[in-house]
Amino acid sequence: MNLTATIAINRPAADVFDYVMEVPHDAQWRSGVVEASFTSDGPIGVGTTGFDRIEANGRSMVSSWTVFEYEPGILARWTLDSGPIRGTGGYICEEAGDDTRFTLEAHVKPTGWYRLLGPIFGRIGRRQNLADVQRLKTLLEHTT
Repeated sequence: MNLTATIAINRPAADVFDYVMEVPHDAQWRSGVVEASFTSDGPIGVGTTGFDRIEANGRSMVSSWTVFEYEPGILARWTLDSGPIRGTGGYICEEAGDDTRFTLEAHVKPTGWYRLLGPIFGRIGRRQNLADVQRLKTLLEHTT
């Protein structure tokens, strides 16, 4: 299921990339994320690991992830290794004139009872990711 969302942000690509790669910032712009952190030491790159703790519908879920592709200032992609959703995600920052074209990639397969929700899960996920990139745009464009 593809839940990818893209938006133009009026900030340099390096600023956008640096912000989203500070994983604890996820709680400021991603729906339901209450905590996010790296679980590995050292600079971000292929093999970096981390987790997100998400609260939704009165439930708390933890998803772990591992970076499998990384180009500083441009893109990061990861696998979702545990939690109710499996698949891959990523952030891509592309210069677009004075703006940055930011893409939140999400190619996922729900597990457990989420699988039973099928198309409903897809619609909710797409809507949530569109709201998340809009929240990121607002946050970054109003921060000096």
